[in-house]
Amino acid sequence: MGYFEKILKTFAYSGWSDLASSLMPSTKYDHLTGLGFVLSSVMVVVQVMFGISALAFLALLVIMVAELTSGILASRIRKEPFSSMKLSRFTFKVAYYLVLIFVTNTMASGFQSSGQDLAYTIFHWMHIFLTVQIVMENIVSVLENVSVISGKDKTHWIKKIQTKIESLLN
Repeated sequence: MGYFEKILKTFAYSGWSDLASSLMPSTKYDHLTGLGFVLSSVMVVVQVMFGISALAFLALLVIMVAELTSGILASRIRKEPFSSMKLSRFTFKVAYYLVLIFVTNTMASGFQSSGQDLAYTIFHWMHIFLTVQIVMENIVSVLENVSVISGKDKTHWIKKIQTKIESLLN
């Protein structure tokens, strides 16, 4: 018996596969390890491409799905037929938003790695500004849709927020 096998036996491992199973228990279940690797890889790509954490990207996707869902519900309340054109517009808008986030992040990263501080600062600021603006626009759209769904004027919730902000600033 080899030296490493003796060490494994000391820790009550019956062999290398037993050690591997202890280190990565997901390998005992079909497809779980593969799914874990895929999700981990996707999250790394998201972080690198979009410059936001996996959780922030998930939040971005959640608000976009909420906009789509609330928009469909609001259009039903307005008795508008479902339109593939509107769905295409939404898809185009999401793609456009993701391209803006990707390009500004990539440019900032490129300039940062080459030590070009001014260009990095500009693109980093643009990345943050555009990401925040995109999320805000989606939130506004969801609030407009929720107003329609709840039977109120489209601007109801936005006006309430504006009033609250104005009262805090005064």
